[in-house]
Amino acid sequence: MEKPIWRVGRAKSLLFLLFLLVCFVMMYQHNASSSRPVNVVRSLIIADDGLNGAAISQEDDRLIAKIRTKYLLPPPAADVPLNLTDPQEFDTSMGQSQVVKRLLKFKRHGFFIECGALDGEIRSNTLYMEKYLGWTGLLIEGDPSNYALMVHKHRKAWLSPACLSLKTYPSVVSFEQNFNMGQVSHYPAGHSQSGYVDVQCFPLYSFLLALNQTTVDYFSLDVEGAELEVLKTIPWSKVDIKVLSVEFIHGPQGKDALEDYMKSLGYRVVETVIHSNNLANDFIFVKD
Repeated sequence: MEKPIWRVGRAKSLLFLLFLLVCFVMMYQHNASSSRPVNVVRSLIIADDGLNGAAISQEDDRLIAKIRTKYLLPPPAADVPLNLTDPQEFDTSMGQSQVVKRLLKFKRHGFFIECGALDGEIRSNTLYMEKYLGWTGLLIEGDPSNYALMVHKHRKAWLSPACLSLKTYPSVVSFEQNFNMGQVSHYPAGHSQSGYVDVQCFPLYSFLLALNQTTVDYFSLDVEGAELEVLKTIPWSKVDIKVLSVEFIHGPQGKDALEDYMKSLGYRVVETVIHSNNLANDFIFVKD
């Protein structure tokens, strides 16, 4: 028996609507993928500007200018509110913030540096000081995807889409993207495997010079095992870092090597912050 014309028309309409829906989804996915922040951040890496490698001092004026103009995003205006996923969360850290707050006697308007800043909110060790004590500082995040998320949090701090160098000079490295466990990989720059991206690294001291800020009240360092290497790049006689929290669980040299090195600089461990599921394994250092 022949189907009624209205049923045939309805079936065709449904098929047409389904076709439009599929096209819309495909267009959305294409646009989303084409606008991923990774490509935007990758464009910051200048192919050959002559300012990478062992011949470049971490105090080179050209390097400092490069960081200032291309790798530092200033804080938003004071009247721009934070854009947090959970604005009611009192302290996003795993306890580090409260220890640091006590050690610095509830200091207001201090200056922090957080490297391994993730998205600027999840397990941030510095957000508490910013929200409740009026601090500002520098948030460094090497994973371009995390950095893009961090920009939208409107943190009242400088942001940098870079990583801290493991040497006393700048370099481009292959960075393994893995959300909260991203790290400088053992592959050379240019490694094309999925999940790896080239990222520009600068010594910490170069960042401090670019910000005209060699006094740091609190330095939070969590770079998945490269902490000791980063610390060894710092010319300690030229900076004043009062309190540090440094993750020790992934370092290949072991936590004793980390503690011994900091002790040689006049720092001591005043507390160890440990949390279940390896969410925190940090030494808190202060200068004697």
